[in-house]
Amino acid sequence: MTKKTGWKKSTLCLLLLALVLLLPAEGQAELPKDYQDFKARYQKEGRTPEGALKLYFEAVFCYIDPATREEGSKMLRYAMRVDRPIEKSQTLATFVERAQDPGENYVFRSFAAGASPENNYKMSPDNFKLVIAKKTQESGYLVFHLKSSGADSPRRVWVKEFDGLWHTINNASTYAQVTPPKSVVDAKKKLHDADFDVEEPKPKAEEKPAPEDPTSPEPEPESDSDSDEGPFLFK
Repeated sequence: MTKKTGWKKSTLCLLLLALVLLLPAEGQAELPKDYQDFKARYQKEGRTPEGALKLYFEAVFCYIDPATREEGSKMLRYAMRVDRPIEKSQTLATFVERAQDPGENYVFRSFAAGASPENNYKMSPDNFKLVIAKKTQESGYLVFHLKSSGADSPRRVWVKEFDGLWHTINNASTYAQVTPPKSVVDAKKKLHDADFDVEEPKPKAEEKPAPEDPTSPEPEPESDSDSDEGPFLFK
């Protein structure tokens, strides 16, 4: 083999390796449309730990959006194998509170590659990647060590297989506090300056009925006869 041929093969191997590394993570580049779409995808993608983990975060982002929160609640219940709606679980009370709070749910965006405190954890819920630092086995569970740009060390997420599908069993680290986004930090620096106060909208004044005109004639009483209409019922 000549040096030229060997160089070409080495270059080709490097190109193939780079292509593999740039391939998108397992799953679709779009959030589930509804719970049924999520379940259908879970039967395929949930057969691997990585696929189940990605679907957990997709369910979180569906839940964060008020427009898809009801469906997202069902998705999370399925992804975490919770035996009741997540809003009724005392164990998940803090998780639910932070996911519903627009001022707190940036903690979930911190796990997306490219998101950072400096860019206010900007990311696309429809197209994101998770960065897995490592995987370990612990007491029968597979533990993902996920990188969060707002944390000093990776956050751990426990998953376990049930009947061929993997589920997120312990998600506590995914909603633990992280470094606040730059916009929040900047806003706190200006709290002492009245020029930056945000005025709350004033409540609308109740409209008072117009005074009756004493000169207007009184309405004539309705006739009881020749009416084939029944009584009007509120339903």
